[in-house]
Amino acid sequence: MRRVVVTGMGIVSSIGNNAQEVTASLREARSGIVKADEYAEMGFRSQVYGKPQLDWEEVLDRKVRRFMGAGSAWNYIAMEQAVRDSGLEDNEVSNERTGMIMGSGGPSTRAIVWAADTTRERGPKKVGPFEVPKAMCSTASATLATPFHIKGLSYSISSACATSAHCIGNAAELIQWGKQDIM
Repeated sequence: MRRVVVTGMGIVSSIGNNAQEVTASLREARSGIVKADEYAEMGFRSQVYGKPQLDWEEVLDRKVRRFMGAGSAWNYIAMEQAVRDSGLEDNEVSNERTGMIMGSGGPSTRAIVWAADTTRERGPKKVGPFEVPKAMCSTASATLATPFHIKGLSYSISSACATSAHCIGNAAELIQWGKQDIM
């Protein structure tokens, strides 16, 4: 069985916009959880959240982000970081032996609510085609495979709080079994 190593990391979270910032926040026991006034206005019992502070709409090119909700955009930025950290060349990323498994708790609920409201108020023809990828359960992998030119296996896993562990484990197995060289 082949051995597997992690060669690149990327992260965008409520406690930092890259691996170094997140590591520093963890060492300093800094929380990224804040009060969410909009949750209080909506009557939610829980009125806190941990939202990344990075403004993805300023960071990403419009053509790349048009298919993405916030979660997929932050995934894109984290993937850019991981690829850069790994030292992979473009031809190694865009290769039949390179795959991608992305995890997400779900699609952009904001896009789903917006599409439903727009359909009710103005009709289905007013919901543009760019909203569809934002609302798919596979949005995490679908919106990254295209801009990164992934040619190997590419799919999404959604398993609540275990999603990232399942993605890492599944990717490792694909390498161990010789189905992919890079994930």
